[in-house]
Amino acid sequence: MGHDKSRSGVSVGDVNWNDPRLSDLLHKVDSWNIEQRNQLPGEDVEIRLVSGWNAGAVSKPAVLISELDEVMVLATRFPLPHGEEVQISKHADVRWAVVVQEREGNRAGDREQGLFVNWLRVRIR
Repeated sequence: MGHDKSRSGVSVGDVNWNDPRLSDLLHKVDSWNIEQRNQLPGEDVEIRLVSGWNAGAVSKPAVLISELDEVMVLATRFPLPHGEEVQISKHADVRWAVVVQEREGNRAGDREQGLFVNWLRVRIR
């Protein structure tokens, strides 16, 4: 059963879209990009696609950028196929995860290095 979540009864005030201060502010933030990677160095891992057309026995290097709440963020030199299962090995620890989002890197230097940022949902086996 759904709930009505509209906020039509809530007023946030009047906005003067012609105000030059608002125009200047919007112009300044127009090129901003929210980057969800931290500044800490990543951890080298090995990954292997274990399902789908791209599955194989060969492991490839990747960098584990972060792991929080059963979500892993990996940097790779190739895009991981959406929806595919990946085996992530770091030291003696092996985890499995499914690719839920992938994109080219946005940071300075990402494109020059050919980096892709991939979000994976950890699976419990």
